[in-house]
Amino acid sequence: MFLLHFLLVTSVLQLSYTASIQDEYKTYKGYKLYRVVGDSQEILKLIKMMNQLAEIPFYDARGARGDILIAPELVQIFEERVRLANLQANVEIGDYSEIIRSEKTGSRRKGSDFSWTAYYDVDDIYKYLQNVSKSHPDSTELVVGGQTYEGRQILGLRINTPSENKSDNKPVVFIESGIHAREWITPATTTYFINELLTSNNPDVTALRDQFDWHIFPTVNPDGYHYSMTRDRMWRKTRSKSSTYCYGADPNRNWDHNWLQHGATNNPCDYQTYGGSKPFSEVETRTLSEYIASLENLLAYVAFHSDAQILLVPYSDSVEHTDNYDDLVQIGKTSLEYGRQVNGEEYGGPATAAEILYKASGGSMDWVREKLGTPIVYTYELRGSYFHWPAEKINEQGDEVTQMLLGLFKEAKNLGYY
Repeated sequence: MFLLHFLLVTSVLQLSYTASIQDEYKTYKGYKLYRVVGDSQEILKLIKMMNQLAEIPFYDARGARGDILIAPELVQIFEERVRLANLQANVEIGDYSEIIRSEKTGSRRKGSDFSWTAYYDVDDIYKYLQNVSKSHPDSTELVVGGQTYEGRQILGLRINTPSENKSDNKPVVFIESGIHAREWITPATTTYFINELLTSNNPDVTALRDQFDWHIFPTVNPDGYHYSMTRDRMWRKTRSKSSTYCYGADPNRNWDHNWLQHGATNNPCDYQTYGGSKPFSEVETRTLSEYIASLENLLAYVAFHSDAQILLVPYSDSVEHTDNYDDLVQIGKTSLEYGRQVNGEEYGGPATAAEILYKASGGSMDWVREKLGTPIVYTYELRGSYFHWPAEKINEQGDEVTQMLLGLFKEAKNLGYY
């Protein structure tokens, strides 16, 4: 019976693959999002088996529960395997295409001013950065953090307001966003924060702006982000060609920190966590790391992801703590309390990913901490549901992030970090 199912699925998947090449946008019509509960090892075996059978666009295992997105032609074999493993599976989303349809409504509006009630493609984001640099010429400039496989620049904005003492060497803060293509809320929130820094009348926000030399990059994986906007909503990786049929590597598993040891795979066709052929095999991570390493007086590195709603500190693949772990926890708690006061939302952490999420090696945050010794390093996992957040509510998370960063640097100052 299993062999029959396998042959049937293989045939259907071949047709699906051929069709996907021709389709303008992958609809995910009929794809079901399952929540699986039971023995953690059986859940991992289930995910591994499904990945060997087909390209699974999304999966996530955390202890005794797992989430997995299943194509309609795989539903029967998936549910049979769940039964054989003595697991329980409930449908969380009956048709993922409905989420995509809702996101398309009102998003990527052509010819309109840049706003935070819609999601925009990379060209629109870059145009926004260019316009901002023109409208604030005394305090901002465009900066290029690296290059991409498809020939794009990794474009960011430097915000460094003039100081009375021109010899001031301000501490540098680097913000990374959008390293995973499908996490759309992160570039949107980051541009919102840029706007707050430059236009807010709140004296706390203007003081935050003026204290630091900011290097802010809304999307450090622009090829992947563009692909998720135009072809495949669940795309996460870069767009380099990694095999005859498969593309991309996970740019947050490709940094030279314990590469491929935990939470990554050497399978180029894995939709999520292929770590690349070697550390820094991806031009995006390689050139971005060179840019970061060139920054003098780097005080803080902050990365934004979604949507686990937690705050992470290094190291992501270990329960062993950095020498200033207690300080990072204290700073992080203050940050989260500032954010909570905006919308009443509680975040998990601060803690390492190995402690509260899963072990993951080869990430940017850990490389920055280990190789550069940057003292303040965090990853914020923002809110959402399976990478969806309503466009009309972007400002909610934008306001949270602004307050969380206010709290972060206030407490860092209290502890003498600057």
